[in-house]
This record gives sequence, C-alpha cells and structure tokens, in this order.
Amino acid sequence: MTDLAFGLTMTVLGMGITLLTLLLLTLVIRLLNRLYPFQKEEEKKS
Repeated sequence: MTDLAFGLTMTVLGMGITLLTLLLLTLVIRLLNRLYPFQKEEEKKS
C-alpha cells in the first residue's frame, strides 16, 4: 500500500469513526431527554 493510499484510508477511517461517535452521542442525548424531560421551576414547586 502506498503512502498516499494509507493516508487516505486513515483519513476516511478517522472521519467515519468521528461521525459515528457523534451520531451515538446524539442518540444517547435524545434518549436521556425522553427519559428525563426538562421541567421548569414553576412545575416542580406545585
């Protein structure tokens, strides 16, 4: 494998892993928002 091919492979892998991690983080945040919805201070008191 040439240096250029290796560099491009590592670039694509790095970008792919980064995007998958961001997608996973987004899904976890959405799940937590559904499990624990935001409540205003006024609703908590009553």
